[in-house]
Amino acid sequence: MGANDSSFKETLWVGGLRDVDGGREIEHNLIQVDGVRDVQVDLDEGVVTVNYDPAVISGEYLRRTLNSLGYSPYVRY
Repeated sequence: MGANDSSFKETLWVGGLRDVDGGREIEHNLIQVDGVRDVQVDLDEGVVTVNYDPAVISGEYLRRTLNSLGYSPYVRY
């Protein structure tokens, strides 16, 4: 990684995430987004953790992508 590379990890609770196929769908779609470095799906907790470069992609875009797949993402504070 270069000196300008940055990384941000965001955990999203995802409504509607119920099975392995849904987890694979999320992983498959998010990992293809420019700036996304890693995607982890935890079915037991109903969360998706995304490691991404905020200079390339925004968390809002990731949430909209999940929404377009039919899931309801939200961030807990």
